[in-house]
Amino acid sequence: MTAPDDPPPPDARRRPRPRVAMSGKIIHGIHNEVADVIVRNLTEGGAKVRLTSTVNAMIGGRLVLRLPAGDRPCVVAWHSGDEVGLRFE
Repeated sequence: MTAPDDPPPPDARRRPRPRVAMSGKIIHGIHNEVADVIVRNLTEGGAKVRLTSTVNAMIGGRLVLRLPAGDRPCVVAWHSGDEVGLRFE
């Protein structure tokens, strides 16, 4: 069994995750703090991102993923080290 903060095992996923490597930003917190990220995979339902700085490692709750195609409101599904799983709202 995995801890709640661990990503789901690959066989538990409902859909394949297309791999990408694009820059993005997470906007979070009551002061709209910005954290730079690299998007590692992206689907209609969510994304896995890697934080490029550990300064903003306390990301949680509701936030916005800013991509070149536009902003996506989302919530944190899991967080493990410098990787964050996001579920789009």
